[in-house]
Amino acid sequence: MSRNLNKHKGAAMIIFVGFLPFMVMIMAFSVQLSQQMLAKARLIEAAEVASLALVADTQGTADDHNELAANIIDRYINDNKGTISITMTDMECSDNNGCLDKRDETEPFREMMVRAKARYDAWMFYENVNIEPEFELNSQSVSRRYLPRPVDIYFIVDFSSSMGDMWQSGETKTKLSVVKTTLKKVIEDLKDFNRYNTDRSRVALIGYHQYNVRNINGQRIIYDMDIYKSITKTVNEMFNEKPKADDFFQGNDPYAPRTFNDVQLTDDYDYFISEVESSIASGRFRAVTHSWQGMLRAAVVSDQATNLNPVQVFIVLSDGKDNIREFYDGQTMYKSDNFLKKLAKNGLCDKLFENMKRKLSRHGGNISVVGGVIGIDFSLDKNTNGFYQCMGENNIYHASQGEHVYKYILQLLNEETGRLM
Repeated sequence: MSRNLNKHKGAAMIIFVGFLPFMVMIMAFSVQLSQQMLAKARLIEAAEVASLALVADTQGTADDHNELAANIIDRYINDNKGTISITMTDMECSDNNGCLDKRDETEPFREMMVRAKARYDAWMFYENVNIEPEFELNSQSVSRRYLPRPVDIYFIVDFSSSMGDMWQSGETKTKLSVVKTTLKKVIEDLKDFNRYNTDRSRVALIGYHQYNVRNINGQRIIYDMDIYKSITKTVNEMFNEKPKADDFFQGNDPYAPRTFNDVQLTDDYDYFISEVESSIASGRFRAVTHSWQGMLRAAVVSDQATNLNPVQVFIVLSDGKDNIREFYDGQTMYKSDNFLKKLAKNGLCDKLFENMKRKLSRHGGNISVVGGVIGIDFSLDKNTNGFYQCMGENNIYHASQGEHVYKYILQLLNEETGRLM
């Protein structure tokens, strides 16, 4: 009995010894596979964090990017052997380099690819079956950041007398003062965003009360954009230049204050701001609100513009309901309420926006258009105000406080410019 038992023990020992190399190999393989999986996960995470950090870095140089990527990956990977190899690829796809069309993309973007390669000492190895004492892993990650597109912004600003009033909310500045401060902030944003684009964003100022005012050879001249008795003709002729107003108005400030003037599309931001600063709302009661003067002038200015950016934005800033439109043809005085609404029903804004969409951007691409109205301490009435037909209900805002003006301008820009902010 004991002899048979010894035989079985001996046979088991022989089997165990025979299988021992195989079991060691399995153990070494399992341990090294586990180590590689853990190390791979850390390397993937390190590359992803590095690519996100690099694509978010808008100011750094190539050397800065190399240093940043190395610091991030070294922080994640501390069990490697030797130096981690890091390579980066920075690719920008924008309107001016033709990439958007080639790749069938709709928004400009920047992509940063980070590749990392590292060597490790194995926790367990078995060289007899090529489970080496060292192994190498590599990983890569691509992060994309959408870039702001260059825009042309037409600020259509109400310079009626009431824009010189204080806010109902208790703001310490007048309504126009808040608008001026806001436009300065928007300009600072545009300066920042321009670094992403070869083409600079541009801005225009189109002012109105009952007339439009332009700077002609250093003199402010009054123009009347509404010279036809017929609504249909007014819309049909909206893209044509209009003559200056009668001499009576040119020299009679109480009837037509010349306290502002247009600024054509420009990327000379200092000039734009200086013109905005020199503009005031007349304190005279005769400076009323005829918003169609601004819209009709915007049609001419935008139609004449060249080298268009791919996004055209029309933003109206007004603090009150339009006054009654009066028209005297030399014999009869005609009066009409809600005049902008009548013009809008006859296609004023539809034609304005469609005219821009038919044009091509400076690089031959399509143009997108957005319009919006910000009521400056003023809530627009849906039933009577023509801007609801012009811009659409979703693009009508009520700025009950000064800080809202900036917020709503950014909202209009963000929705149509590829995540501008």
